[in-house]
Amino acid sequence: MIVWILLICGSALIGLLAAIYIKKSWAVYFAGAVPWFVLLAAILYTEYMMPYEGGGASMWPIAQLVGGTVAAVVGVVAFRFTVSLIERSS
Repeated sequence: MIVWILLICGSALIGLLAAIYIKKSWAVYFAGAVPWFVLLAAILYTEYMMPYEGGGASMWPIAQLVGGTVAAVVGVVAFRFTVSLIERSS
């Protein structure tokens, strides 16, 4: 549960910061790609750098598919929401 909270809050923070500080047309792609790649880096670090704890099949591709998609969507939604709030207040 804590992992999901960190994933969603971190992705929303990246989307918010991208909307505030990056005033380019590609900023929405940044807001979606950075959380996806951060999750990929965390998963790959856990899989390849941490000691093996045993168990069954590795599920990190599925974790990246589901968690990465959630991270990217939350980042983009937070970006769009922040941009709409900024435009509304101007």
